[in-house]
Amino acid sequence: MENRTPNPLHLTSLTILSPSNSPLYVHSFTGPEDELRHYHLSHAAVDVIEERIVMTSTATKPAESYLGLLFCMEDMAFYGFQTTTKIRMVLSIALVDAMIKDADIVAIFRSIHNLLLTITSNPFISLPSTFHAKPSPKYIENQQPIIETETTKSIRNVSIPDSKMFGFGPEEIKSDWLKDSMRFKKGIERIGEMLNGRT
Repeated sequence: MENRTPNPLHLTSLTILSPSNSPLYVHSFTGPEDELRHYHLSHAAVDVIEERIVMTSTATKPAESYLGLLFCMEDMAFYGFQTTTKIRMVLSIALVDAMIKDADIVAIFRSIHNLLLTITSNPFISLPSTFHAKPSPKYIENQQPIIETETTKSIRNVSIPDSKMFGFGPEEIKSDWLKDSMRFKKGIERIGEMLNGRT
């Protein structure tokens, strides 16, 4: 019997949107030059997502997380997913002559969602990028005094209110947190490489 390897899913883009539909992260699996085009195509899915949520939810039952196939355009199929905190994800896949299973798409969305949760669960992610740790005691372990130089004197952190130090809601997630996170970017690239058959 002949062993056939299944056709890999050819991911073309991933867009993550905030609850107010502002872009948090856009990744093009076909190259950075296509990022803007993929963002515009993914953002066209927002109306379909809103409509799908209204149609599938009732007062007693919220909408499903997986929103299914939203639409097809420019030889790509667009799929939607919404987390319980209303963060939306749009994934586009190149149309191929093979059946795309919903279970495979859901598994991709769950992997991306887990990666997103890992990054945003970091309690220090909401600290500003200008934040610098300062030595708190005047003495180090061997009881030698720390000599203050002009550089150590000039490092001053802006006071952060306790209520905003480690807590934030889904609307407060900043796109810079995801763009600046090497772990998040590498995780997304790894998912794309695995599915596009490059590993």
